[in-house]
Amino acid sequence: MDIKPFTAEPIRVLAPDGSTVENADKLGLSKDDFLTMYRWLVFVRGVDDRGYILVRQGRAGFYAQVAGQEAAQVGSALPLLKDDWMYPDHRSQGSMLVKGLTATEWFGHVLGRMADPTQGRLMPHGPGRRDLHIVPPASTVGNKITEAVGTAMAQRIKKRKEVTICYMGDGATSEGDFHVGMNFAAVYQAPALLFVQNNQYAISMRTDQQMRTKTIAEKARAYGMDGYLVDGNDIIAVYAVTKHCADSARSGNGPSLIEAFTYRYGPHSSADDDTRYRPKGELEMWRTQRDPVTRMRKFLESRGLWSDEQEQKLQAEVKAQLAAAMEEAEKSPVPEPLSVFDYTYESLTPHLQWERKQLAAELGV
Repeated sequence: MDIKPFTAEPIRVLAPDGSTVENADKLGLSKDDFLTMYRWLVFVRGVDDRGYILVRQGRAGFYAQVAGQEAAQVGSALPLLKDDWMYPDHRSQGSMLVKGLTATEWFGHVLGRMADPTQGRLMPHGPGRRDLHIVPPASTVGNKITEAVGTAMAQRIKKRKEVTICYMGDGATSEGDFHVGMNFAAVYQAPALLFVQNNQYAISMRTDQQMRTKTIAEKARAYGMDGYLVDGNDIIAVYAVTKHCADSARSGNGPSLIEAFTYRYGPHSSADDDTRYRPKGELEMWRTQRDPVTRMRKFLESRGLWSDEQEQKLQAEVKAQLAAAMEEAEKSPVPEPLSVFDYTYESLTPHLQWERKQLAAELGV
């Protein structure tokens, strides 16, 4: 498959009906690779559905769904190696799960329990794991872009073969951090993958209200790097483009900008009313005609690799796995109140020492 930058139309392997528009066999992927992709899609959607239910039940206060964007997240995370660094944004739980975050840890984070690797200290949708090189995201839009580029610059200076992937939404490309990060990445030839999940809405603002360019990918040209526009609901295409860019970065060819054109089914977050800004019928069209999970399943079925029986078995397995993960997360204790002072600094400042004593006295401990 010939992967070229700056295409007018999104790079695609699978049509919305699951048929192939490019030869998927040329990518060197096996039958097991395709099945793994599909299982991840089903798993991530299952995690996401259960996470949102926690908010509806009043057991969690905030959630940002990834439903509709699973192919962009799973497809971009699968080509990564263990030592690669990941800078997620607030809607990247699918990528974090593929990188190695467990469902128990994710549910623990949503519930604010000690099962969370960050021990309930951070805003919902902000876990991380040091051993997996997953850096916790922040609620500030775009602020991790320059940090990710800095990590990639360090990788190049140290002559390492690692790459850094930084996730952002289309709204982040309107922030100054995006332009600074792009320029530094290009000038210093940092092995960075700047991955934009263009779900077409920065909360309620459509992309055509944010920018005059036809695509986000074409912005890369001005900074001196390649930009790739890919169908974000085609997991095989996302995988192929991301691997192409990662391999290029590991070979010393610098950064790439990837725009995955996709769509989120849910509101921006559980605090958003998306019915106020979405055109009538748009959501239903994406759900019924362009769903990434359905697309991959149809592809497998067309090759005789999947059946209704296998689907029922997989759904049952995922349901049981997630039920066990939720149970384990719920059994995890809530963080001790005094632990809020831990890990901010290597040693407590005098002011924090005083505050800790005040809180301990208030709690009677």
